[in-house]
Amino acid sequence: MERENKMLRHLSELPRRMLCIHGRDNMTEFVLHHLCHEDCFNLKKAAYFVDAPDFNVLKGVAGFNRGEQYDDCKKMWHSTEEFTEHMRNAEFNKRVRELSQASLKKDKKSDEELAQEIAHNLGFENPCLCIFDMKHDNHGIFIYEKNDKNEQVNENHLLSGLSLLSFCPIF
Repeated sequence: MERENKMLRHLSELPRRMLCIHGRDNMTEFVLHHLCHEDCFNLKKAAYFVDAPDFNVLKGVAGFNRGEQYDDCKKMWHSTEEFTEHMRNAEFNKRVRELSQASLKKDKKSDEELAQEIAHNLGFENPCLCIFDMKHDNHGIFIYEKNDKNEQVNENHLLSGLSLLSFCPIF
């Protein structure tokens, strides 16, 4: 119960923090880092993609790897330029952002098959998948790996957190 309360407190800070950096192109990286933090969903690795069937594109937006994480989650919201430079140099984030291919909805493979293929190419060991609807008939695809394999991720809380990514610009 204490772990869940801590996670919900961390998650509830996010909208206010997003407002403080409104207008930044890379807001998604901030939000993703916040969601993956050990006080929130405690993820080892995460990759966020947007599938836009109308434009026939699946685009990598942001990636998080605990081995490349920014040191201080609270400091990043105040040291925005430093965090931005850190993420610009983070190899995993660069690999995710470089990924661009035909939309999953236009391909003959299932969402799960293509997501597993992407996860494998990005070096995920035990990937989990969450696909969620976004505005304009787009779809968010979130591939993640738990930091602690035994820890349960509350799917409803995760979906609530991931929905905040829909408010971030895609750069």
